[in-house]
Amino acid sequence: MHWLLAAVMTLSVRFPLEPWLQAPGFAEITRPVSGEAVRGIVTLEGTANHPAFDHFDLSFGYDPDPTDTWFPIVDSDGSRVVEGRLAVWDTSAVADGVYRLRLRVWPAEGQPLVAFVGGVRVRNQGDIETPTPGPTVQAAESTPVIETPTPAPTPTERVVAPEPGGRVRTAFLAGGVLGVVALGGTAAYAGWRAARRAAWGSPRAVHRAERRRRPRGRT
Repeated sequence: MHWLLAAVMTLSVRFPLEPWLQAPGFAEITRPVSGEAVRGIVTLEGTANHPAFDHFDLSFGYDPDPTDTWFPIVDSDGSRVVEGRLAVWDTSAVADGVYRLRLRVWPAEGQPLVAFVGGVRVRNQGDIETPTPGPTVQAAESTPVIETPTPAPTPTERVVAPEPGGRVRTAFLAGGVLGVVALGGTAAYAGWRAARRAAWGSPRAVHRAERRRRPRGRT
């Protein structure tokens, strides 16, 4: 596998390709990333390596920049770097804005391998913007529902009026009872008189008998 990779690198040196078609893993910028905001002293990290490595350089420019103008950070460094620190970038002398970084790894012969990182925001004077947080999904708090007991209906006294028919029946019964009592009293009185007559006779007869028993006086 290593011999195949070395052959590819040798071919890329003898027959240089466009930078975006070259094999990855030899020219990479891993920090900062695109869209990151930086200020002050910034450590640039990545990889600058090649089987026929000679040196690398680092630079920055405006993003976007139609003129393709670059400002050096490292002119030439002959040290191989594999996933480590490439350089230190002092952004304090750079105006706030959006920039892009360029790393070029130069082999002993041929064209360089190039890596870009765009959208790096320098914020030395102003505040560093923070991403707008998305809506936070929260668990709905269940509000306890206090059920108010429904008051029981107050019992009301119901006055039931007697129906007309009931009134008539009640009066009829009362009259019947009084009539029976009256008849009973009358019958009892008649019986008493009859018994007295039987025992004593009629009042006139009694009166006559008393007169007969009285001694007659002299006239």
